[in-house]
Amino acid sequence: MKDCVFCKIIKEETKNIFLYQDLDFVVFNSNALAAEHHLLIVPKNHINSFMELSNEILGMTKVAQKMVKDLNLSDGYKMIFNGGKYQEVPHVHWHLLAEKLEEI
Repeated sequence: MKDCVFCKIIKEETKNIFLYQDLDFVVFNSNALAAEHHLLIVPKNHINSFMELSNEILGMTKVAQKMVKDLNLSDGYKMIFNGGKYQEVPHVHWHLLAEKLEEI
């Protein structure tokens, strides 16, 4: 989609740094932080909404699991998936939020 901010990020038309990237998905930091870690998991293929998802859901799940493991967030994190009037960017994405746990 021409004016989609996430499509522009995926095409590297903006200065975002990918924390993860494969053939189908990218992960990058949100610019509207709601937690110490606030990552966005985004399919590279433009998909408007949850209602249009099919096989991508498994891939998104695998990427989310990888990020939780790689960032050592398994003790506490939140996944947010907005839709309809709550979906600010019309490109399917998940928010992965977590606070850094104190080292003992």
